[in-house]
Amino acid sequence: MIDGLREKKYVQSRKKRMAPLSFAIAIGLFVAVIVATAGVNQTQSLLDVRGLLVVLGGTIASLLFQFDLESIWKSVNILFKSMIGTPDKDTRNQMAELDDLILRGGSISELRQSEGLNGELLNDVVFMNSQGLLFDEIDEFITGRIKDQYFDREIAVSVLQKASLIAPSFGLFGTVVGLVHVMQSMSSPGQIGPAMSLALMTTAYGAGLASIIFTPLAGRLEYHNGIYLEVHKQILSKIGVLLKRDERSFEQLKAAA
Repeated sequence: MIDGLREKKYVQSRKKRMAPLSFAIAIGLFVAVIVATAGVNQTQSLLDVRGLLVVLGGTIASLLFQFDLESIWKSVNILFKSMIGTPDKDTRNQMAELDDLILRGGSISELRQSEGLNGELLNDVVFMNSQGLLFDEIDEFITGRIKDQYFDREIAVSVLQKASLIAPSFGLFGTVVGLVHVMQSMSSPGQIGPAMSLALMTTAYGAGLASIIFTPLAGRLEYHNGIYLEVHKQILSKIGVLLKRDERSFEQLKAAA
């Protein structure tokens, strides 16, 4: 039975390892879209430093007005982790430990030699159990921690969704400013080109950042948040099986005494 479970988990793990590959394919396709749009020999013409500064700088400034710096930093950290793997990456070993312990009929105290709370989920569960806390108390503590982490993940999604709305607005702002410069430069033909470039490229940058970067990344995080919740529900369920088994064993010993 254990061998069958391990085989199943191997298949699931192999599927999870495909996540970086899918991300690399997505990046490649986005690059292909950009090259196809501009032409191989004209890709450098898409670079306009002023336009990029207006859109990207304006978007970041607007986000800092809406979110505090700590939330932005946490969002960047969560996004980076999301780009290199799925949320169950760090919990696979814990799931395997719990599965093995349940099937062997073992006790939760066999998982760790815990001397205090250190943030590692199973370590903290073992420590609280050794301190005499019951399942309901441990479940409430761990669930509260998971909710806090999930809240940070939801903020990261919100940051990206806001950015996908803000970027096109600053693109339009840059377009209007660029067109004003065009009108002011009618008597100086040499200045019309840079002004027109600003007008057009800011719109392109705003739409591009929203549709190619912010929206896809927000969708990726939403998908990973669903995985995060499901994985931790399974972990809590397995922990519950072990803790309730220990409590039943303790009650039986008391009754026998």
